[in-house]
Formats: sequence, C-alpha cells, structure tokens
Amino acid sequence: MGIAKIGRGLAACAAGLTMGLPAGAAVIYQTDFQSGVGSEWSHAITQNAPTPYGFGPRTFLGEFGNETVTLSLADLGWHSGVQLDFDLYLIRSWDGSSGGAALYDYGNDIFKVATSGGLALLEATFSNGNPAGQTFGPAANNPSYTGAAESYSLGYVFDDGILGISQVMDSVYRFSFNFAHGDSLLAFDFSGIGLQELGDESWGLDNVRVSLLGTQPPTAVPTPAVLPLLGAGLIGMLWARRSRSPS
Repeated sequence: MGIAKIGRGLAACAAGLTMGLPAGAAVIYQTDFQSGVGSEWSHAITQNAPTPYGFGPRTFLGEFGNETVTLSLADLGWHSGVQLDFDLYLIRSWDGSSGGAALYDYGNDIFKVATSGGLALLEATFSNGNPAGQTFGPAANNPSYTGAAESYSLGYVFDDGILGISQVMDSVYRFSFNFAHGDSLLAFDFSGIGLQELGDESWGLDNVRVSLLGTQPPTAVPTPAVLPLLGAGLIGMLWARRSRSPS
C-alpha cells in the first residue's frame, strides 16, 4: 500500500501486524516492549494495561499526552522503501472533532505520525465516544471507533464528571504504512495534539515493526550503445584464442 496521510475526507489505511510483508521485505526492527525499551526511543516509559493478555501483562510504551515520541534508526542497508507497522492505544475520553461543538467544546484531539523528513503518514482526530465524531475514516466525519481493531479492551476507566458515571473507555488501532525511502538514517515522530491531562486523554504504542522494502540493489543492464562494443570484444577474444591454437 502507498503513503497514507489520513485526515478529513481521506480513508483509513490500516492493517494488523500479522499481515504478510511484500516480497523482498526485511524486518530490521521489532518490539512489543515486553522486555523494556531500547535507546532508540526518545522516551522509555512503559506500563501494563489493566486488562492483560491471556498469557501475561499487556505492556506498552506510554502513557503520553501532548508530546512527541521519536523512534530513531541508523545504518540501514540498501532499500528503496520502508514499511511501518504499529498498534496505537487511545486511552480514556478522546473527543475527536469536538472543537467548536455547540454543547461541549473540548477541542480537536489529534494523533499524528511523521518521518524525520517531514512526511506525514497519519494526522487525524479520534473519538472514544464523543458524538462529535472523528476525521479518521472514509468520510469527512465518522462515528467514534471507526476503524478500531478493539474497543473497551484495555480496561482504562474514565470518571465522567458531567454524566456522573465511570466507564471503561479506550480503543486500539492497528496501522501499516509504506513509503519510498533510501537513506541510511530514519526517524519516526509520534505525537498527541490538543489533548487534556493524562488522567483524561492519553495514548501509547505497542507492537512496533519497521521493515525495509526493495532490499536488492538494481542489476546494471548494458545500454544499447554498449552492446555492439561488447559483441566486438567477444569476437576479438575468440579470434585471438583461435590464432594461438595449434594447426
């Protein structure tokens, strides 16, 4: 799949990490944060979701608010493209596109992913229940949880002071993006924008995978102008060998 900048009016480009990689792809980085965080990350905060996996803790990178978390990779081998896969955890009361709403204006809650070169792979609002909806999805405005792989599954509780109730409120989105790239250095910036305090709205990352695409350098093909010269050279070599051969 190609580059996907997701926002108003653009469709989601999402897939699970279990999806197959394109032919010739090579996984160069993968982590589920179960064993800690490496120095390639700008932030090293992890926690376990209240609801664990069936086999143990569901550890992820986070929680984060209005900040940028960067993954930096170096010494990349030959490649012509990159594929990024990751799970995004949206925790508690993400309000989507509520900025300017008549009743409750909590601003637009945005998540963005961009490369170090400024290429935006994802920039959209997300909603964990606010009726204002979200830009992530196939339409200009979409219902809450559109495109989510999971909802209410992490176990985070939001205390709603307006409604006077407490409820589990979270979602998980699985993304896969690929794009042209050939440099030896690469960095991804993951950012939350327009959020309230962590106890109200936060996010995290899990199951991050980076793969190189087109890992074989192109084979040099002689140009048409060179082919006659190569043919003449082969004829000359054969003639010289024949001349040296005994009668």
